[in-house]
Amino acid sequence: MRSPRWAGAVDCFFLFALNAFICRELFRTEYTVHLGSIEAAYVAIARWVLENWRDLSWFPLWYTGIPFQNTYPPLLHLTVALAAALSGASPALAHHAVTAAMYCLGPLSLYWLARRLEADRLSALLAGLIYSLVSTSALLLSPVAADMGSRWYARRLHALVHYGEGPHVSSLALLPVAIALLAIALQKRTAWAYLLSALALAAVVLTNWLGAAALAAAAVAWLAGSGANKNTWLRAAGVALLAYALASPWIPPSTLAAIRMNAQRVGGDYRLGMVQLGYWAVLVCVFLAAVITLRLARASQLVRFAALFFLLMGGVTLLAEWFRLYLLPQPHRYHLEMEMALALLLAAVLRRLLKARRRLASWGLAALLLIGFAVQLRHYRCFARRLLEPTRMDRTIEYRMARWFSENMGQRRVMAPGSISFWMNAFTDTPQLGGGFEQGITNPQIPAAIFQIYSGMKAGRREGEIAVLWLKALGVHAVAVGGRQSREYYKPYANPAKFQGLLTELWREGDDVIYAVPQRSASLARVVPRQVVLRQPLVTAVDVEPMQPFVAALDDASLPEARWRWRNGHEVEIQAQLRPEHVLSIAISYHPGWQARVNGHAVPLAPDGLGLMVVEPRCEGPCFIELLYTGGGEMLAARLTSLAALLGMVFWILWQRCKQR
Repeated sequence: MRSPRWAGAVDCFFLFALNAFICRELFRTEYTVHLGSIEAAYVAIARWVLENWRDLSWFPLWYTGIPFQNTYPPLLHLTVALAAALSGASPALAHHAVTAAMYCLGPLSLYWLARRLEADRLSALLAGLIYSLVSTSALLLSPVAADMGSRWYARRLHALVHYGEGPHVSSLALLPVAIALLAIALQKRTAWAYLLSALALAAVVLTNWLGAAALAAAAVAWLAGSGANKNTWLRAAGVALLAYALASPWIPPSTLAAIRMNAQRVGGDYRLGMVQLGYWAVLVCVFLAAVITLRLARASQLVRFAALFFLLMGGVTLLAEWFRLYLLPQPHRYHLEMEMALALLLAAVLRRLLKARRRLASWGLAALLLIGFAVQLRHYRCFARRLLEPTRMDRTIEYRMARWFSENMGQRRVMAPGSISFWMNAFTDTPQLGGGFEQGITNPQIPAAIFQIYSGMKAGRREGEIAVLWLKALGVHAVAVGGRQSREYYKPYANPAKFQGLLTELWREGDDVIYAVPQRSASLARVVPRQVVLRQPLVTAVDVEPMQPFVAALDDASLPEARWRWRNGHEVEIQAQLRPEHVLSIAISYHPGWQARVNGHAVPLAPDGLGLMVVEPRCEGPCFIELLYTGGGEMLAARLTSLAALLGMVFWILWQRCKQR
């Protein structure tokens, strides 16, 4: 007998309520005790959006400046900023409320996908329950269980709260919707269906890069499992291209290139080589064999999709954890996608068992499942209560140091370690050498310099001197250091005493201290002779001899100073008394989207060996220099492409409606 139409709504309400019961404290918690969480950087981006929504082009606060789209895929942060604006809540509270809602919506979207995969209502409900109450990754991977403290705790919630994986968890909630809408679009082939599918695909990509990779795997699993023909594959590729065209202003090719390059080194060595290509070749062969086997076995559409999706995501995760075979950057993080596939598979198996001919056995299994789910719910609630412990942020070293920097350094650049760096711009607009999302860095000299300053590798007794050279060259005016007893979470300095006796101490609280980095001028525009500008990158971050003449010129009192003023977030005015042999070293990372004008005339703007911008005014006397960030031809092309794609789809929709009349 068919279930009434409202039955699915009841199931969804139950799943949402169940997850809301588990994480209910998160909806009203502003800050938790997990200060090492990367969510600090996401709160910072949301705060910046809330306060600068009219000008989201250049982001000057991280890594000596990056394009805004390189801070992180923006959809979640735009949503959080909107929620904060409408509710009056702080960005931190709005972030927790929005991500808690996405956490609760994850099982609902999986339920809907299961129904679209022709699963009956009970199978879909079982999938949602398993996804809500069983952390299968902890059962398969001992490091995951050890990280949480038990195999029976909530890994998805743990990742969300302890590690700050709000974008990742949100993309997990959007991914099943995107696959379901893609299936509908390829079935109906209408303009509206294609547009909705493309928007859903773009939403996943604009939320999280891991989710984007998982989305590609899920789409391949669905197409292969459904037996799609060549034309269907081509239509799916067309929808994917439409999705990228619509989203391209937020993920232009240069951003994709930066993400691809940086992801290979963040968190480990994940460079793609022949060995990795060999692993992928084997996995593809196994995948194709699985497609044929499932087809011959006449497995259901649900089982085919779940098995193939598990093969891809489980292959990436389990090969990395069990055999140290890395197919993607940070492969261990895909265990959350693996849990999604396993929830669907286990639901199909349990549904089959519940259909057993022996009524007593099926009723017994149902009773065991209910008892098991009830016990798991108790485990999850106890774990969530401990996990979601709030904290007074104003008492933390992260907040206190951020406020000191804001009150005493103004707009001068600083360097702060670890969790202090993550939280810095959640409260202030203090520019810093570090930041919150290394994959978006456009200047490769920045991570090399930060690593050298923290580690002092191969510097010997000169580690303090070399660190100061880097700080001065990159326009840093103060550096914070945490000792062994620091309250900062990560404690990245190998030798916290390297600046003692070398720099002047400005502030201290326990083992946390701030030192002044001597700079002749607070301006980001430094006047230096043309011959001292580095033309080539340093061989290594410790071989700083070629940089020394440049740093010496920064301290030369005989050289003129340049006055710097931000007109807005993407325009700068500089005034200086110059001679023809002078150039301006701009302590902002070079990007081709910047333009320069001197006394009204366009002049070239180029990168130096430090990855910073150099302007050669070639003028004498009073010089007026203007810098303008437009994003360049790439951003113009991306905006035009996005607009053309949207207008094209609107025209197609109207044309189809006219035909129907």
